[in-house]
Amino acid sequence: MGKPVTAWARSLMKSALENNRFQVAAFARQQLFLRQCRRDAALTAKVARMLEIRPLDTSRPLPNKPDRSKTLFILAGGASVNQLTAHNLETMAQETSIGINFWPIHVFVPNALSTETDSEPGEASASNLFLTKEVNSPRIKRKLPEILVLRPPWPPNKARLYSLSEEYDARSWLYGRANVITKSSVNLATDLHRIVKMAIHRRLPSSVLPDNGSSVVRLTFWGLIQGYDEIVWVGVDQDSGPYFWTEEPIPPNYELAARLFPRDRGQPHSTSSSENRPFSNDVFLRALANCVGLVPGRTIYVAHSHSSLSDSIPTYPWESETTSAPCATNEKLKIKAD
Repeated sequence: MGKPVTAWARSLMKSALENNRFQVAAFARQQLFLRQCRRDAALTAKVARMLEIRPLDTSRPLPNKPDRSKTLFILAGGASVNQLTAHNLETMAQETSIGINFWPIHVFVPNALSTETDSEPGEASASNLFLTKEVNSPRIKRKLPEILVLRPPWPPNKARLYSLSEEYDARSWLYGRANVITKSSVNLATDLHRIVKMAIHRRLPSSVLPDNGSSVVRLTFWGLIQGYDEIVWVGVDQDSGPYFWTEEPIPPNYELAARLFPRDRGQPHSTSSSENRPFSNDVFLRALANCVGLVPGRTIYVAHSHSSLSDSIPTYPWESETTSAPCATNEKLKIKAD
């Protein structure tokens, strides 16, 4: 008899929590989100001690950030990356940039790299070993990007992390994440608006970033906390196309990456599903960009009109250039920043 009552009470509480007619429900969701942040901050500190890596301080600026940089480029893996021109990359080199996951294979070396792994038993995966080699390569170590590591599940397996050279010891940081509480698309805009304001005013734990099961979301919030006026999503195509390293014809320098991390043509983007995240990223990213756009002086852009998000998010206004030829293979491209 007790179980049906408990289930009924739980259902009633969830219904009340999602009621968009009462301010108290929105306030309750905000407090539950903050409690989740505090709990993950404590877990992140615990994991950081075990892995011997420092927790991220989101208020700390990148030491290699270009002077007076007001734009953050978040570099993802969509095929539109191959449409970037030498002029585009030179523009990015004058601002701040952070590359996600497989970005180290690209010729452009950003100011920071975002990595994530798991806590599976055993040694590092083939893709981790491959990316470890890339990050430790001389061309990347010349710039020594900061390394932002997503907290793996507890208990962590240190062998699954990138085995980076000692030059990165003082430049590696562990951070946690916290998802929005609401599961209702009606409440998403309201809750995101509150969370965006908390992030901008640095009212969140300094080692935790709001999440939707997406590096792009987490790093966007990092950029908001850091105070960037413009955030540009590069290669965030959100479509069924290839990654930039699997787009045919695959150049020789991408062949190994394509074998290690392939993508079948026509396969939906992994974050387009809401099975293992609160919302599809197709929905969440549009809502996030809209909320950020309501903040005076803050704008989110997509880098290219090829992104499916360009139907509701403005395309970044790259400055004029003498040539628009894309640098698809990146084999012979020379970047002034290097």
